[in-house]
Amino acid sequence: MADEPEAIAGLSQVAGDYEVLLCDVFGVLHDAARIFPAAIAALSAFRAAGGTVVLVSNAADPGRYLADALRARGIAAVYDALVTSADIARMLLSERAPAGVHHIGPARDRILFAGLPVTLTGVEDAACTVCTGYPDGDDDLDAILCRALRRGLHLLCTNPDTSLMVGATRLRFAGLVAARYRTLGGAVVETGKPGALIYRHALERAERAQGRPVAPGRVLGIGDTPALDVAGALSAGFSALQIGDAPSRPRPAGAAGRLYGLPALLW
Repeated sequence: MADEPEAIAGLSQVAGDYEVLLCDVFGVLHDAARIFPAAIAALSAFRAAGGTVVLVSNAADPGRYLADALRARGIAAVYDALVTSADIARMLLSERAPAGVHHIGPARDRILFAGLPVTLTGVEDAACTVCTGYPDGDDDLDAILCRALRRGLHLLCTNPDTSLMVGATRLRFAGLVAARYRTLGGAVVETGKPGALIYRHALERAERAQGRPVAPGRVLGIGDTPALDVAGALSAGFSALQIGDAPSRPRPAGAAGRLYGLPALLW
């Protein structure tokens, strides 16, 4: 049975219970066509009251590039730190320093690898596979995944989301590729939400901004996707604020945080 969010009138109603906001970007602060001024104002008000805001995104761009893109759209001085799933993937690749990496996803996403000690190569010569999105052409996708499986390669998935309808267009994401690899029997490491790695790093960034540890019960995750933002925040031990009218999902096992709901983020 789905856990229905507790309806609130605005973030200000519960803000006093939290020191840190871990806020989604796409769907909460902006969409493909516009930014949401009320959401921007809500984050500003929270910070003005002494709170810390960390943006947490499944974007395939490293944080510094996403920050530039947000600044160009007028979203700048409303957060203290920004973490993307690409940042987590870069951390893992830097630690492991694989000799070769096979990339699955649009060519524009290869900015993720800039400056890393890795070489992009074919799957037969790779030490791991990184999927940033659904590839521009997928005729050979199953064959590539089968070769990766035979070689025992892990797949790093930077966006566990599967698809999204924007108007009449269905956008496909890396989660679809990860699901296909799991079905084949392959091992997948998720660097984005709802995985634990990105939330752990986001909390570390918040604690750095605060200058002290922050208890999970004082953290509120905000997002519009129940399976990613809400499930991820609750699984990490935080509370969650679900934005929009997407159907609720069952609460993750053992999750004790509060769950709130708002049609759109506002103060």
